[in-house]
Amino acid sequence: MKLDRNMNGDGRGKYALLLLRKLELYESPETFGESEVEKAIKTLHEVGMIDWGIVGTESEFFVTRLKDQNAPASLHAYAQEAEANGDREWAEEVRSMARRAEVNPWKKRPD
Repeated sequence: MKLDRNMNGDGRGKYALLLLRKLELYESPETFGESEVEKAIKTLHEVGMIDWGIVGTESEFFVTRLKDQNAPASLHAYAQEAEANGDREWAEEVRSMARRAEVNPWKKRPD
C-alpha cells in the first residue's frame, strides 16, 4: 500500500490539519462564532469533513509532524511493525518519512 500523497500526483495526503491554536486570532467574546474562519469551520464540521479526534472515541488520533524531534523514532517503529504485518511497501513509505524527519531543518521539541 502507498500513502495517498504518493499516488495522486499533487502531493496531498488523505488528511489536512487545522491549526486550532490560531483560531483564537479570529475569535473575540463580542463576535464569537461570527468570523468567516469560524463560519468555515462550522460548515466543514456540519458536512462531516472535520474529525475532532475526541479522546476515548473511535476517531481519537495522535498527530506527529516530521519537525517533532521524536518523529524519527516513532516512524521507524511504525515502519517496523508495518513490515512485520506483511506490508513492505507501506513500511518503506513510512521509513522514507522517518529519514526526512531525521534531517528536518525545522526539528524542535513538540509544543
